[in-house]
Amino acid sequence: MHLLIDIGNSTVVVAVTDDSGAIYKTWRYKTLKDQTMAYYRHELYTGSKKYKIDFSKISKVFISSVVPEVNDDIAQAISDLTGVTPLFFSIEHAKRFMTFDVESPSQVGKDRLADSIGAICHYGVPAIIIDMGTATTISVIDEKRRFLGGMIIPGTKTSLAALSSRASQLPSITIEHPNNVIGKNTLENMHSGIVYGTAAMIDGVIEKIISELPDTETYKAPKLIATGGMAKTIMPYCEHDIIVDDHLIFKGLDIACSTTLGVEMTA
Repeated sequence: MHLLIDIGNSTVVVAVTDDSGAIYKTWRYKTLKDQTMAYYRHELYTGSKKYKIDFSKISKVFISSVVPEVNDDIAQAISDLTGVTPLFFSIEHAKRFMTFDVESPSQVGKDRLADSIGAICHYGVPAIIIDMGTATTISVIDEKRRFLGGMIIPGTKTSLAALSSRASQLPSITIEHPNNVIGKNTLENMHSGIVYGTAAMIDGVIEKIISELPDTETYKAPKLIATGGMAKTIMPYCEHDIIVDDHLIFKGLDIACSTTLGVEMTA
């Protein structure tokens, strides 16, 4: 089995594959930069007990991280619990699956790279990938498997938190499905604004990106894939047909991990 870990700005998400490579258990806990290794070891251990994960059966640990401050603590916690030294996903792993048409490939977030591998190998190219986490990132892969770049946008919850904290008369709210586009009170206005507004932004961005993709004789419409914590909430309100894949980053990590182990993977 493989242990796959996505260290994000808000949460650490842990996934475990079964013997066939399918992701069958996931859990998450907060990313806390001021905590020690003991915190991360405790959270990993607690999750393993809750989901009946036998760490002695873990053969490989692969980590995608955008928070380097906690990497050493998490790596040590994993090594203590599993006896396996984890590998950190890097741009070199990604280069096995794509080329780059950006100024600094090494600066592309590891989460975006893993998402891209998952999209390439499971859905095909060209592809537009929307990852809705602390930030909403949009990544574009053309039909030649070139990573063209994309966008980084304030995340849905990040935007809402900023709105509530900066506007004294607007309350803190949870994101819910709006009843109407035209809200009749403050809460309805906020629910409609954050959900329909974000969906309209995603639709508009997709159209802008498609208009910039190069025309070719073999042009195909890009696959649209969304992932991340807010994807299931926002995508139903988009006009485009967008696939929601909760495990896209882990699918990409597992493929990269398997190739690192010498297992042949075909896209």
